[in-house]
Amino acid sequence: MRTHLRRTLTALAGAAVLLPVGQLGPAHAAPLSTLTCASSSTTTYDPPITLSPTTTTRTIHQVYGPCVGTGTAAAVTGGTHDDSNVTQRSCLQLLATAQVSWTIHWSDGQQSTVTTQRVSNLAGAVFTNTFTGTVTSGLLAGHAVVETMTSPSTQITACTLGAGSVSSLGAVHTLNIV
Repeated sequence: MRTHLRRTLTALAGAAVLLPVGQLGPAHAAPLSTLTCASSSTTTYDPPITLSPTTTTRTIHQVYGPCVGTGTAAAVTGGTHDDSNVTQRSCLQLLATAQVSWTIHWSDGQQSTVTTQRVSNLAGAVFTNTFTGTVTSGLLAGHAVVETMTSPSTQITACTLGAGSVSSLGAVHTLNIV
């Protein structure tokens, strides 16, 4: 019995020596992929929106960059998002919570589609939107997204009081995909 046990242990020890070294150690995790971008945007409304819902052409031009990425996003230095659509819109809708999706075209030729919940705030001279959601397809699919947008509120405040309209909004953004 002892001889059989000794032969079995010797055989197992010999087999362990023959295993490739990479199979003995812990698995290596893929590098963490994140992306952070500064951004600016211009949104125009033609004709300008008012307190009452109006049919308007909304055009968005957003430039992402500079961007700093890690892992699979390391080559991204910037990107763009452009969209134009005809919609019924009032300035009060700018303050409403809504689900928003858009596609970003990255500098390395890839793209990401994000789906977020927008929460808006109008306080004093500042209009902010916070977009929280996920990348639903493309580069960094499945990663969490938080984008903040800050814009002067003068036109929006006047419009919500019935004393003006909103023809365009310029904003600065910070995008984080983690």
